[in-house]
Amino acid sequence: MNKSLQVTHEEALAIARQHHQAGNLTLADATYRDILNVVPDDYTSLHYLGVISYQRGSYDEGVEFLAKAVEVEKDAAESWNMYGVLLSEGAKKQEAVDAFNKAIELKPEFPEAYSNLANTLWLMGLFEEAKAACNTAIKIKPDYADVYINLGSAHYALKEIDEAIAVWEKALELNPNHPNAFINLGNAYRDKGELAKAKEHCLKALEIWPDSPEALVNLGNVYNDQGQYLEAESYYRKAIELRPNYIDAHNNMALIMMDTLRYEESIVESRYAIAFDPKNVKAHGNLAIALKEVGKHSDAETAARKALALDPNSAEARIDLADVLFSSDRLEEAETLLEEALEILPDSTSIYLKLSLVMERANKIDAALDMVAKALEISDEMPEIYHRKAQIHFIANQIQEALDALDKALEIKPAFPAALSTKSEILQTHGDMEGARKAAEAGLEINSNVPSLYYTLGKVKKFTEDDPQLEKMKELAADEKNIGKAQAGSLNFALFKAHEDLKQYNKSFEYLKRGNDYKRSIVSFDKAAQNAIYKMTIDNYTKEFIDSFKGKGCQDDTPIFIVGMPRSGTTLTEQIISSHPDVFGAGELYALTDVEKELGFVSPENCKEMGELYIQKTRSIDENSKTARKITDKMPGNYMRLGQIVAALPNAKIIHCRRNPVDTCLSCYKQHFARGHYWSYNWDDMVEHYEQYFKMMEHWRKIIPDRFIEIDYEDTVGDFENQARMLIDYVGMEWDDACLTPHKTKRSILTASKGQVRKPVYKTSVEAWRRYEEELAEYAEKLKSFNQREILGKASA
Repeated sequence: MNKSLQVTHEEALAIARQHHQAGNLTLADATYRDILNVVPDDYTSLHYLGVISYQRGSYDEGVEFLAKAVEVEKDAAESWNMYGVLLSEGAKKQEAVDAFNKAIELKPEFPEAYSNLANTLWLMGLFEEAKAACNTAIKIKPDYADVYINLGSAHYALKEIDEAIAVWEKALELNPNHPNAFINLGNAYRDKGELAKAKEHCLKALEIWPDSPEALVNLGNVYNDQGQYLEAESYYRKAIELRPNYIDAHNNMALIMMDTLRYEESIVESRYAIAFDPKNVKAHGNLAIALKEVGKHSDAETAARKALALDPNSAEARIDLADVLFSSDRLEEAETLLEEALEILPDSTSIYLKLSLVMERANKIDAALDMVAKALEISDEMPEIYHRKAQIHFIANQIQEALDALDKALEIKPAFPAALSTKSEILQTHGDMEGARKAAEAGLEINSNVPSLYYTLGKVKKFTEDDPQLEKMKELAADEKNIGKAQAGSLNFALFKAHEDLKQYNKSFEYLKRGNDYKRSIVSFDKAAQNAIYKMTIDNYTKEFIDSFKGKGCQDDTPIFIVGMPRSGTTLTEQIISSHPDVFGAGELYALTDVEKELGFVSPENCKEMGELYIQKTRSIDENSKTARKITDKMPGNYMRLGQIVAALPNAKIIHCRRNPVDTCLSCYKQHFARGHYWSYNWDDMVEHYEQYFKMMEHWRKIIPDRFIEIDYEDTVGDFENQARMLIDYVGMEWDDACLTPHKTKRSILTASKGQVRKPVYKTSVEAWRRYEEELAEYAEKLKSFNQREILGKASA
């Protein structure tokens, strides 16, 4: 060193401290290192090089400096404290605890060491111990704002949300500009569903600390909850720019991508998060959900189970695995996982909402509504809860209740496309086609990139050649592989409808096939299990078994069962009969399935109770069903249950609806069913399913030929009045002219036929398959042998 530039040891330390205090870490670091070159065991330089390493995020190097510092000065409490901080950041938690305890042993009145100890204990999951350390620090230094931050975090981890809020508010009293207090309060209010307060606190945190990735992500979360996805995405991206390895930001970006139907991008973001942290449970969970949406069920289950293996106590991992299993109709497994998750997070609205989905799919409507009610007890400000409530009421045909819940959801969140789509569907069932069109278009004004809205809109409008909405759909179709298979399916079904409106049948069938192929790829269809059920039914219901029920069962003659393949005219038949003022049209009921679940397989011993329970369930649907002389149940699939019906309700009327099999199958193929009918998305599956149905009806004709009548859709639309009169006579009612105008009947219709039955009876659906004769030639030939009208002749009463 040049003599003219030489300084004393004390002067060198002073220069280093000046640089350090001024934030010139590079110069401070260099000066401290120069000192160590001369005095290798200089305690001060070792200590502050450890501090600088911490400030730079170089934790391993910092540990080395502090280890030397405490070796030089074994009684330096401040260095033991700093040593603990660096050990904790370097994932050496127990060693950090030992270092903090050493600092406290040397300096019992050391609130900072207690606070840091609390933070490390919190990271180790020792929340009660963390609270105790914080409270000790507060006794020593009651005005220490930082320790209140840590105390609040301990309360928060123990689900003591209100206590955490109170503690963080105390931190703000002590330090009104403490950014972490605002960040944490924003999170807490968000968890409570108080989004306005959450946003207020997140904005304040960002005002104080504009380059805080945590503050950016938290504000993004609030915007996400409010459905403002573009704003949320912008904050997440800025957080990632500031901290590229910020796992939470990548995970939240993955969620945004899913919310905006960019599933392939979501997979990429999830894999980024996993690359930075292979053991990140949330990242594996997000990956699972995104993979599920693109139809990769096996990979999705693997990712979800990986998440649960990484953290067997994780509620979130259970929720994600439940989602994957739910998508494959593994309802009992999904319900079990969600109930386990609820034990871990008893105040989670999202778990209650997911449980409501499972309950609804299992047709446990009351239980599903109970789940929603519990979610509302936790937060009555979340529009998604009211939307879920509306969907359940809709499925239960409780239309006014559904509309009331939707109005509440849209009051809280007017820009809510999903709710507007549901409203459109509900208004369609109610016959308000103009209102339905306006609702769907309002949703598209908010977000024109939601394919399912075009599908909903297509049911209530005719597309034209220069229709801008058709052009937008084509634009979306150019990127359909990135929007998830469910949405791609909806988009192609919508494009099919548009091109069918334009009578461009070759093009429309291309879209129709693509839509069905997408749908088939994401549903779980066990053909062997389905065929086994058909065989078991035929084997169990022999003539001898049916004869054993003579003189038994419930003698009530209220029910009218309308059965057949979907799209075979069951809805039109019900609409004719329920137009009678003394008949209540109940629509598609799961009551037969429900009573079997409660009482077991029908037997001579339980058949009377089974019939009575069925009557009780149908009478309790609403006020009108209580007093109706007759109640229709038009669940098409009840053709599988004719034996159960005859055994439990021997005086019930049964009407089997038939239709040209090619028209029937094509009509099924054209439907994007809300649930079930998984065989309908592939022609080979559908032909096999039709054959099973055909054999089932042949079986019933052999053993209970006089217990039901059979009608043909072609006769109903071709000779409407005579057919209507025959039906009313068969069910034992006096004629009423209202039955000649079923399209005027004011009742809600939930099935895929809800648009058609609002129009006067028409014949254009007869032989409609001829539009696609070239595409369907192979299947039309196969189905020819199952044309019941031709084989059996026209039906008669």
